[in-house]
Order: sequence, then C-alpha cells, then structure tokens
Amino acid sequence: MRKGKEFIFPENVTKDYGIWKDYTLKDFGIMFLAFLICLIFVFLPPYNIFWILTKVILVVIAMTAVMAVLTLRPVKSRKNISQLQYLRMKKKYKQSQKLYFLSERKRDKAYEIKK
Repeated sequence: MRKGKEFIFPENVTKDYGIWKDYTLKDFGIMFLAFLICLIFVFLPPYNIFWILTKVILVVIAMTAVMAVLTLRPVKSRKNISQLQYLRMKKKYKQSQKLYFLSERKRDKAYEIKK
C-alpha cells in the first residue's frame, strides 16, 4: 500500500503570531492591560509627592515583573515555551491525579507502595 506524504514539524514551532523579537500578539495584549491598570493606579488620589513617588515605584516593580514573566524562557532548548506556560503546566501537574503501583505480592508480606 502506498504511503501518503509526511509532514514533520519541528518541536520549536509555535502557533502564536510573533510581532517583535520573542513577543507575540498575546504578550503585547498582556503588557498593554498591565500598563493600563498601572496608569489607573497612578492617577488615583491622593496626589501629594510622597504618594505619587510611591505609586510610580510600585508601577515600575509591577511592570518589571510582568515583563520578566513574559520574557523568560525556562527551557533553554525550547524557545516556544514561555514562563507563563511553564508555570501553568506545573500547576496543572500538581493538581492532577498521580498513579501509584503496588509491587508484586510476596507470600506472608504486605503490599508495598512504589512511587
């Protein structure tokens, strides 16, 4: 029987639309949303200089954290896995049911659990 054409996709291909460097359209949306929230936070009262400087410092820290999560790649060989995806995978794995196997039953001994 004749075999059809095979398509091989490399592991580092991602479905996201890249805009600039390693940032995707979704990443820019997240950055824009974080920036809007930070602007709203800065323009909330009170307006004296101490509170404005405190708010600006908090905004810089928040934007740095957002950029770090979007920029970091936890697996060096896989450029298509972002830190956000990696953290979601770890969380999903911790919440999933784990399988434990019982060892063979030996005569006159109880079961042992293997992990």
